[in-house]
Amino acid sequence: GAERERQVLELLGDGAHTIDAMVESMYAMVDRRLWPAAGRSVLAHLIDLERRGAVQRKDDEWMLA
Repeated sequence: GAERERQVLELLGDGAHTIDAMVESMYAMVDRRLWPAAGRSVLAHLIDLERRGAVQRKDDEWMLA
């Protein structure tokens, strides 16, 4: 929810511009086999943030708008 969204925005501000980089940071203590599902969750947050004008995408990289 809102906490995960805050994490995504914070990581973008810190220079993590790919979903893989965000997942590696956010889910470091989680079994790596779960990372693909975590990546889909991060993507869903990014798409929502993009729709609201908070982030933008260029190819596979994301940045604050």
